Amino acid sequence: MRIPRSIQLHNSEGLIHQFWRCHNKEFYLKTAEMKSLYLQSLKDALKTHNKESSLKIHAYTCMDNHFHNLIKYTQGSKKLSDYLRQAHSFFGFRYNRRNKRSGKVAEGRPKTSLIENTEHEMKVHFYIEANPIRSGRCNEKQLRSYVYSSYRFYAFGITDKFSEILTVPDWYIRLGSTEKLRQRKYRSLFLEYLGKNLDRTEFFAPFIGSPLWRVKLFQKVNELLCFSHNLDSDSG
Repeated sequence: MRIPRSIQLHNSEGLIHQFWRCHNKEFYLKTAEMKSLYLQSLKDALKTHNKESSLKIHAYTCMDNHFHNLIKYTQGSKKLSDYLRQAHSFFGFRYNRRNKRSGKVAEGRPKTSLIENTEHEMKVHFYIEANPIRSGRCNEKQLRSYVYSSYRFYAFGITDKFSEILTVPDWYIRLGSTEKLRQRKYRSLFLEYLGKNLDRTEFFAPFIGSPLWRVKLFQKVNELLCFSHNLDSDSG
């Protein structure tokens, strides 16, 4: 059953790990042009829906057939949903026009998993940026040259037109008193993450928090689903 995002993301603010895959597992994002096209669509949607700075992108990686994003929202899930819908609408229209096709570009609704705490947030951040390594596209030394990821920005301070969409998370600011110190510490933490996780199953699956967090989250969602169902029954 598809759970409404308003129930799944029940708090007025939070952090999510957003993930979407190309329709039918096709490689619509394989070329540099299409990766840039999606990131530009995301950037344009952010301008449209983020006038109050209620949406903050902390990390991203664009792969050949899927995309990962770490987003903070502060004005409820509806604004977040509107933004995600607009980004896909922009990309779908532009992709179809350039490739003389029609139809969907995304495989269903993007997944939006809630983040548990700062430790979880950091792991998800590293997980997102480790995607090119996980796919075998490059190793950790070559990751600096992977343009379609936020890793270059955090690890080396490299900026481009897409790094403009990033808002630096609080935990990153606490890594050091200067940009160079933060970058050095970030590289160290990223390598530590790789060393601990390369041979573990969770390295190849999206994080959804600790077991206790998952139990509490599912219980809360079920409570809200029951409450919503009861309201519908009463109104009928």
